Amino acid sequence: MNRIFKIAALALAGGLAIASCQKTPEYITTDVGPEMTVNSWTESTYMGADIKFSVDVKDSDFALSTLKAKLMYDETEVSNITIRTKENGTYEGAIPAPLFKDIPNGIASLIFTSQNVGLGLSYDTVYVALKRPDFETLTLKSEDGEDYTLAKVGEVGYKYELTDVFPEKIKAFVVTPAINDEGDVISLGWDGSALAAGYPVPVPFTAGMAGKYTISVDLMALTASPLGSGSVISVSEYKQGQVMDFGGMVDFNNWTLDYDYFVVNEDFTEATFRAVDGYYQLSYDVENMWVKVEPVDAQGELLSLSADGSGAPWAIGANIGKPKIGPGWNTTDGAYPLAQVADKVYQITFTAPGQMAVSGADFKFFHQKGWGGEFKKENYAEINLAPAFDMTDSGNIQGKALEGGKSYKITLDLTGGVNAAKVSYEEVVVPVNMLDIQVNGVGALKMSNTVYKVMAVEVEQNSIISFSGIDNPLDWYVDPDHFTITAEGLKFKAVSGYYSFELDLANQFVTVRRVKADGKAATYADEGAITFMGWGVGHPCNANPLAWDSGQLITLAEVEDGVYQFTGVAGEGTSTTMGERWQYDSELSFKFFGQAGWGAEWGTVTLTEEAQKWLGIYGNVELLGKDRKADDSGWETRYPLELGATYVMTVTDCTPLDGDNKFNCTIDFRKL
Repeated sequence: MNRIFKIAALALAGGLAIASCQKTPEYITTDVGPEMTVNSWTESTYMGADIKFSVDVKDSDFALSTLKAKLMYDETEVSNITIRTKENGTYEGAIPAPLFKDIPNGIASLIFTSQNVGLGLSYDTVYVALKRPDFETLTLKSEDGEDYTLAKVGEVGYKYELTDVFPEKIKAFVVTPAINDEGDVISLGWDGSALAAGYPVPVPFTAGMAGKYTISVDLMALTASPLGSGSVISVSEYKQGQVMDFGGMVDFNNWTLDYDYFVVNEDFTEATFRAVDGYYQLSYDVENMWVKVEPVDAQGELLSLSADGSGAPWAIGANIGKPKIGPGWNTTDGAYPLAQVADKVYQITFTAPGQMAVSGADFKFFHQKGWGGEFKKENYAEINLAPAFDMTDSGNIQGKALEGGKSYKITLDLTGGVNAAKVSYEEVVVPVNMLDIQVNGVGALKMSNTVYKVMAVEVEQNSIISFSGIDNPLDWYVDPDHFTITAEGLKFKAVSGYYSFELDLANQFVTVRRVKADGKAATYADEGAITFMGWGVGHPCNANPLAWDSGQLITLAEVEDGVYQFTGVAGEGTSTTMGERWQYDSELSFKFFGQAGWGAEWGTVTLTEEAQKWLGIYGNVELLGKDRKADDSGWETRYPLELGATYVMTVTDCTPLDGDNKFNCTIDFRKL
């Protein structure tokens, strides 16, 4: 197969959590995977569409566990899905083929992995021919029900336009003609900075006034216009040191400005431009009250790096972001330009923990906003990142000794060209206009415009917790496992120790986590902390699921020595009602871990007689609903959760970690 995708493979660090959710109590393992046959798959389609498939899986020796499919553009995984396979049979699914900017037609690899509960694996790979959407016309489907037809501009390329009389604002999706006999189409929305296939937010076309103007989209660059002042302030030339005029959009009392692009005076009344002279696109994020800056050319096209070190490098990775930590390894919402502050000298600054996680930060520098040219260790002439960071051979910069409350400026010197780069860091003080919020007298750090976090507070069980800097804390959602409302105030229910307090001002709830004295995540081995992850359960409501892959990483409240609990009301899976933390209308599947992420985890789990009314053990602990198979002996009716009822899970009999890094426990689950 001639695979012609030119996406650079990312050297992602971190442990691969194989079968993190699929262990059997007997711990019998095998090297032999299930029998797997790929019956059919979509052999040719468009980027932005789904690849449908059908796979037969069976195993005569072990119970089945999962069927996983992942799509590779060259050597980079771009999407994946997991199907739970409880029984021998045929499994059908669909995996999206992402539409990225500037990627040509080519061949993608679709890799299937089937696993049984004995950890046996089977693999198969098929290939899919993919091409960019390329049609004679596109349709704008507006929210007000109007359809507009955009025609292709020229015989080649992916640009479409329509000039007509339009209202001042049109919110519309860009929709292709049918792409197959089933009538499927590709619908593109707006993810905040680019067209995105399948995105549920319409494109906010805005011209400033009603009348005759041209609407255009580009399916190669994934751009759209006009977007008006509602999303882009301007593409203009800015001079280093000039006083900024944001046209009345920025209130310095509330907004935060990027330290790498702006210098803010001491009383937060004025900002000057820090980067070198050039053209820049300024966008404002009203929700997060943040001004986003991207370097462009005179025509508004994003800059990339040249071999001599001029242009613009970009940072892409995981557990970093501006104005807050963004999606991991994402080239649309998770790519951040370094600011050029001198000739071929660039910088990017992150504040921990709001913009860079204290642990788990992992990123690298690229030549463009997307996959392609990248910096590997061999491209650096000098590396001065210790002790805060390490660099891998692939060029990934990984946090090593970061501290909450500190800001880290990383400087990339390309005066010698892209193959003689110099990189270093220093701690800097980033001026932040923030509220004075404290928990028990310990100051909170600003994570985002509405979230503040106290990294570590030593708390005594049954003591009263004091909050300052927020209004009416007793009116907020009160976590029933960590707090009790008394006449004196909020009494702390969990055992004595160090805890972090994360305060969401907008939604008015506090997340409490067990931590070490330095604010890093507590572990089961050291502090007895149990981390809770899974589906069907959320915090502080079901609309925020705990999930897997490091999810929300909350710790169970240890209400007595060795006794842990989690309490919630049964609600709908999309519920935003505080306290509705069990999903009554979906499968419940969860597991406990001994740290914030993969690693130590539970071993043998025992369910009390009461818990067995609702729960069963299938590798994970899962909710048993009507006609749900309880064990290998057959089918039986169980008792699903009752909407609006309160249920408490209690965990006891926890043993020390054994040689396999596992601990045993007993789970009780009952309706209050």
